[in-house]
Amino acid sequence: MTEPLAGIPAGRADAERGLRGIVMPQSIRTRRMILEPFAMHHLHGFAEFFGDADSTRHIGGVADRAGTLDRMARFSGLWRIYGMGCYALTDERGRLYGYAGIWFPHDWPEPEIAYGLLPDARGDGRAAEAVRAVKSIAEAVGIPSLISTIAPENAGSQRVAQAVGATRGRRVEINGAAADIWHHQMSPAAADRDEEVMLDSSVMPLRIRTRRLLLTQWRPDHFPRLAAHLADAQSMRFLGGPQSLHTASRSFIQRAGMWHLRGYGMYAVEHEGRFIGSVGLWHPLNWPCPEIGYSLTADARGEGFAAEAVAAVREVAAEQGLSRLVSFIDPDNAASQGVARRVGAVLDGTTSIAGNTVQVWRHQPEAAAGRPRIHELEPAL
Repeated sequence: MTEPLAGIPAGRADAERGLRGIVMPQSIRTRRMILEPFAMHHLHGFAEFFGDADSTRHIGGVADRAGTLDRMARFSGLWRIYGMGCYALTDERGRLYGYAGIWFPHDWPEPEIAYGLLPDARGDGRAAEAVRAVKSIAEAVGIPSLISTIAPENAGSQRVAQAVGATRGRRVEINGAAADIWHHQMSPAAADRDEEVMLDSSVMPLRIRTRRLLLTQWRPDHFPRLAAHLADAQSMRFLGGPQSLHTASRSFIQRAGMWHLRGYGMYAVEHEGRFIGSVGLWHPLNWPCPEIGYSLTADARGEGFAAEAVAAVREVAAEQGLSRLVSFIDPDNAASQGVARRVGAVLDGTTSIAGNTVQVWRHQPEAAAGRPRIHELEPAL
C-alpha cells in the first residue's frame, strides 16, 4: 500500500478521487473569447506575460523563453493526467489575452481556478468572463469544488474572485508564501461524461511495449514513486539535485505537458505494472535538439531496463523520421555513459547546456537495421 507523501495537504487524495472520470472540453467559447489548450504558437505571447515582472510577481517571478515553455508545459500537463487544465484565452483572430483554467499540483489541497492576463488585456472584465466560463463548465461536468489561491496583496485577482462570487477563506502558506483561499460556490449539474478527449500524438505513439516494459502516458498513481526518485540525492546527482514536493509536482506535470505541446516527450516506464522511471524524448527550449533522456529509480537499475527502453524509443523515433538524436550526459556520469554504449551511441564531443558542459552521445538508428523489432505500439487507453 502506498504511503502518503510528506507535505501533501490533508484531503488531497479525496479531491483527486472526486475528479476521476471527469473530462473538461478542449474548447470553450465565451462572448468575446475562445478558450483552448496551450499550443506552441502561443509561446511568443506567453513569453511576454512571463517576462513581465508585475504579471508574475505572485506566481514565481519572471521567466525567459525557455522558462516560459516549461510553465506552459506544466499548465498543459494536467490535460494528460487529469483530463483538465489551463486554457489559453484568444479571440477569433488569434490574439492572445492570457490564461484561465484548472491548476492542481500535489501541494495544492484541491483544484483551483487559476488565471492571468497580459498587461494590455486587463481592465475590461475578460478575466472574470473566462473564470465564469471555466466554473460553469466545471459544474456541468461534475467537479465538486474549486478554489483560487490569491496573495493577500494581489488586489487585481481579488477583484476577479469577488466579481465571480468567490468568498475569502483561511490564510495558508504555500511554498513559503502567504495566500488566501477563495472558495467558488459550486452548483452541481448533471454531468455528461460521454464526451472523450482524444489524445493523439502527431510524432510519437502514446504507448510502446517492449519485451519487459511498458512505456506509457503519465497517470496520477505514478507520482509517489517519481517524487521519491526526484527527492533522492544520489539519483539526482547529475540532474540538478534532489527536488522538493513543490518542485517534483511541477516536474511531474511538465513531463505530461511536453507531450501536449510537442507531440512527444518522456514516457512513464512500468515493469510488471510498477513505475520504474522515465525514458523518452526531452526538448526544453534551451536544448539544441531533442535528446533521448532516461532516468530509472534506484531499485530498477542493473537489470538492463534503461537500455531496453532507450533502444525502443530510438527505434520508434527513427520510424517517425526523428533520426538525428543524441543524449546529453554529464562527463562524470559513468552509468548513463554505459547505457549509451550498450545501445550503440557514440561519443561526439561536448557542448554547453544551461551553463554546464555535457558530453554529446550520438545515437545510430542504423544500428538496429536488420534486427527484429524490439517493440510493439499500443493504442492509447
